[in-house]
Amino acid sequence: GAELRVLVGHQDRITAAAFSPDGQLVATGSLDHTARIWSTSEAKSVRTLEGHTGAVTAVAFSPDSQSLLTASRDGTARIWSIAGGPERVLRGHSGALDSAEFSPNGSYVVTASTEDRTVRLWAAQSGRQIAVLGSQGEATFRPGFTRAAFSADGTHVAIVSGEKRVSIVRLFQTPKELVEFARRAVPRELTPCERRSFFLPEDPANGTCPG
Repeated sequence: GAELRVLVGHQDRITAAAFSPDGQLVATGSLDHTARIWSTSEAKSVRTLEGHTGAVTAVAFSPDSQSLLTASRDGTARIWSIAGGPERVLRGHSGALDSAEFSPNGSYVVTASTEDRTVRLWAAQSGRQIAVLGSQGEATFRPGFTRAAFSADGTHVAIVSGEKRVSIVRLFQTPKELVEFARRAVPRELTPCERRSFFLPEDPANGTCPG
């Protein structure tokens, strides 16, 4: 194929790149701690995203092309509005992030870190952490590249973490689906401990688990 555009502007090596779903923009991440958004038609930078304090390791557009997700070695992910305005910072990892992506419906974000060996699910609109989907803290765990990816319908997440197997985690698209699943699994009033296991609000809020 012929070279159509050259995007020049970063001050250090580029580590990640992604097209927007509508094809109008390209995002790049760099060791210079920034991400940039480029016009594909004009091959020029239309916005520089500054805020990370480490190299940007992953970039991903939302399905509607209105937001950009960045992940960094500083242990955070950020969701930026393409039109401008403050970003949402996703804090919870204790190590550098290796991958991050939006769910197909744009409601969730999944991030993964080889350094802290966890995979985390976030609400895209609020930036709130919903759950830790995978954690390999046991002494027998063999460290390896950790990455997570949504299925095409957004109902499952595949987790690769350096083992000889891939973990598949089921997700629920609405709180109602989650509540219905929890009630089928435990056909009685849930205890506060059981509500926590399903990532539901506790009632009472400060309940404790037996033992």
